[in-house]
Amino acid sequence: MKVTKEELPQREALLTIELEQQDMEPHLQRAYQRIVQRSNIPGFRKGKAPRAIVERFVGPDALREEALDSLLPEAVKRAIEEQKLDSAGMPRVHEIEGDPPIVKATVPLEPLVELDDYLAIRADEESTEVTEEQVQETLEQLRREQAPWEPANRPVAFGDQVAMDIRGVVNDKDILNQEGVVYVAAEENPSPLPGFVQELVGMSPGGEKEFALTIPEGYGNDDLVGSECTFYVSVHENKEKRLPELNDEFAKGVGEGYDSLEALLERVRSDLQSQEEQAARRRYEETVVPLLLERTKVDLSPLLVDHEVAHLLEDERESLKRQQVDMEQYLQNVGKSAEEHQEELRSVALSRLTRSYAFRKIAELENIKVSPEDVEQEINSLVESVGNQGDAVRRNFDSPEGKHSLSEVLLNRKTLERLTEIAKGQQSAPASAAGEQPAEASDKGGSEDAGTAR
Repeated sequence: MKVTKEELPQREALLTIELEQQDMEPHLQRAYQRIVQRSNIPGFRKGKAPRAIVERFVGPDALREEALDSLLPEAVKRAIEEQKLDSAGMPRVHEIEGDPPIVKATVPLEPLVELDDYLAIRADEESTEVTEEQVQETLEQLRREQAPWEPANRPVAFGDQVAMDIRGVVNDKDILNQEGVVYVAAEENPSPLPGFVQELVGMSPGGEKEFALTIPEGYGNDDLVGSECTFYVSVHENKEKRLPELNDEFAKGVGEGYDSLEALLERVRSDLQSQEEQAARRRYEETVVPLLLERTKVDLSPLLVDHEVAHLLEDERESLKRQQVDMEQYLQNVGKSAEEHQEELRSVALSRLTRSYAFRKIAELENIKVSPEDVEQEINSLVESVGNQGDAVRRNFDSPEGKHSLSEVLLNRKTLERLTEIAKGQQSAPASAAGEQPAEASDKGGSEDAGTAR
């Protein structure tokens, strides 16, 4: 096998691989063994026909094609190793000529990553102070959740629970006919049509009412949009929530119970503070990452982008399949051609790959690593969090591939944590020495960004 290499722009290399008959022979023999086992050749028992007979029966081209199926991946892999190429993904074989064949393959190389003074990234933090108004709103919500429904003995008001019969008629045809419906008359309730709840308010138990509403877009059959629906409503009963007093007895009945109202207030404030801090942290990360990408230049092979687009499309197809929608139907619904959709996905793929390689470069410069102990600890944490599903979760991650995937997630998490520290001005010097940033370097880690960029 003879291999020559040509450097291409945009981090790719073109390999020309000249195969010899001795390279072909082992694969031709294995191809013969596969074909003879599945072929019914007159005069021979299955699997017993000589190779020359099989070759005449199926044709030399069929034997050669079968051999190339196993030969090409092996030959391209050997050629990459021989040329010591820093491959970043699947090569693309795009030309096969001659016999023995001459193969041309384009190999995507590891991207070159340039970070422009990432240690200078800064972003202001937002306040996460919980207000007394938020505490009181949460307490009111708890009161409503704890309050029982009791007969109201008055006309229907917003917030009541109403038992009623309801009939809706359009063009002398029933589109709705239910008895004993239990309906919450929330002011923002748009069901069954906008304006219905407003007509219901003021009705008394035992009362009946007839009224008409126009059917807007987005409510049922499009053919009925703009039609008038006449409703016939009979109210049987309405109930209201009797809110309990805010005292120690109320606190004891909330959840697992609290010793006093003060203890409940303390827990509410603590939970709200935790929620505010988590939300603020996510918003801060969403602010900081674009600042990093502004300082990042990644020289990417177009093949890597093509591969990422293919993964995104496959993920979309799987998601649509679960919703019993095919890709063609989806594109019709959103009014886009397949080409337009692919172009949009290309932009997403480029962004994800850029983020992924930027993160890996920071991990390299900051000497951020994930140990086997880190992975095991994360698996244990996941197992504990899912209860009865723990065994299934452990099996999912109990393979080299599963642990590698989780390791990538943890590496990105640690890198993002370090990036936010930098943006806040928390300047602990990285192990690689903060002042020694190479202007251009190749990321060795691939393109797995928390399981998204492959």
